[in-house]
Amino acid sequence: LQGLDFLHTNHVIHRDVKSQNILLRTDGSVKLADFGLFAQLPSGQSRQSSVAGTSGWMAPEVVTGQPYGPKADIWAFGIVGIEMVE
Repeated sequence: LQGLDFLHTNHVIHRDVKSQNILLRTDGSVKLADFGLFAQLPSGQSRQSSVAGTSGWMAPEVVTGQPYGPKADIWAFGIVGIEMVE
């Protein structure tokens, strides 16, 4: 979550948080990868509207084409959490 916090503090939405993009290093540290779909929010803008990501991890507002913000990444991370306990 520190990586997402860093991104969101800097007005960046990853937009493709999923288990395949979370890497576990041999030293036990975790890294967030694949920034190919990221969005940099312009100053004064807190929402994005283009649809991007992987369908199974997309927040409902992304799927329906509604404006979304960094919380869409938190939704996707929640899906990763569900995958981990299955």
